[in-house]
Amino acid sequence: MSLVPVGSLDSPDVRLVRLAAPDIDCSGPWLFWPRPVSPVLRRGLEAGGQMTPVVIDGGGPRPVLVAGMARVACLAELGREVLCLDVGSVSAWDKGLLYIQSNLGLDIDDARLVAALRYFAGLDASRLDVVFESLGLVVRSKTARLAQAWLALPEAWDALLARGALPLACAEVLAGFPPEDLGALESLFASLSWSRGNALNVLTWIQETCLRENDRVRDVLGRMDADRILRADLSPKDAMARLTQAARRQRYPELTRMERDFETAVANLGGTRWRITQPDRFETDGVELSMRVSGRADLERAVRDLVDLAAREAWRDLFSEESR
Repeated sequence: MSLVPVGSLDSPDVRLVRLAAPDIDCSGPWLFWPRPVSPVLRRGLEAGGQMTPVVIDGGGPRPVLVAGMARVACLAELGREVLCLDVGSVSAWDKGLLYIQSNLGLDIDDARLVAALRYFAGLDASRLDVVFESLGLVVRSKTARLAQAWLALPEAWDALLARGALPLACAEVLAGFPPEDLGALESLFASLSWSRGNALNVLTWIQETCLRENDRVRDVLGRMDADRILRADLSPKDAMARLTQAARRQRYPELTRMERDFETAVANLGGTRWRITQPDRFETDGVELSMRVSGRADLERAVRDLVDLAAREAWRDLFSEESR
């Protein structure tokens, strides 16, 4: 169909046109931040009409949307024509940059950043610095480095990032796993949403265990009993806590054994208000006792409890022969 000009800008190649919404091709891969039509946008278009044109490339046989998908969708629902800014024939790269420029007010979270980079990297990965600048990011920033590391992962991981299953901060440790191990790791994130610290810890401990034991991820997950934990009727918080503990036991088997023995020995001392801890990761036999008091009477009672505690035979389980 022909494009009927309704106005013009400074450039002779740029013009305003009105089109029926179904006549616009809205399938371009440069539309990498799709989102639903908001009630605010719908009310505004319904009451006040379209104040801002969408951007199209009218250089081909059918007008192609460059930016403004939500407005086109809403105007289509209202049965209204779409006011378009036709920028003429532009490259796929420039369409992506125009799309970014048209969405500068949008909150560019980690998932959106990766979605944009996936598109541009598929066109010319050597020019991503231009994209970072368009997004307002310093090329050598930590966020830019992590985003580029994420691009080494299979695209299926992008959905996990968008869902909040794990953070962008995991990009570099994930990129260190062989491709065949990444598939096994997906099970940890398929139904859970991990915090930054826990996700990094679990992935790092699994990776270090694989390197130490020359194992595959599936072998480590098997010893963690990960599948049983994931299938158990646990809350997400409890499931992640158990998986974290299991990964730590695989990475630090001797330390976690000593911690369990210490906890058992402290329990054998019987009920006490004194808090007993091992403060230096078992590098010495020393223990630390602490108590919070709120007055002189409380202090005197704490002293009596400590004298009673010192007389118990169970202390032999906490100290080596040399230190008893």
